[in-house]
Amino acid sequence: MNFSWLGLLIFALIAVVVSAGKCPIPFKNEKNQCVFDRTIRGECPVGSTYKINVNKCVYGA
Repeated sequence: MNFSWLGLLIFALIAVVVSAGKCPIPFKNEKNQCVFDRTIRGECPVGSTYKINVNKCVYGA
């Protein structure tokens, strides 16, 4: 039997787990949050919101 699909599934699961711990570009990891410095009167990148308590854009918040 051809079990190449099983190898592909296992590889995909490993890739998802490894990539889940990283922040997307241009965010950087800071205190377990993906943050980005917002310019004065600028907007946050797509998928993030401005959090006043950290004074930065936080991804996925």
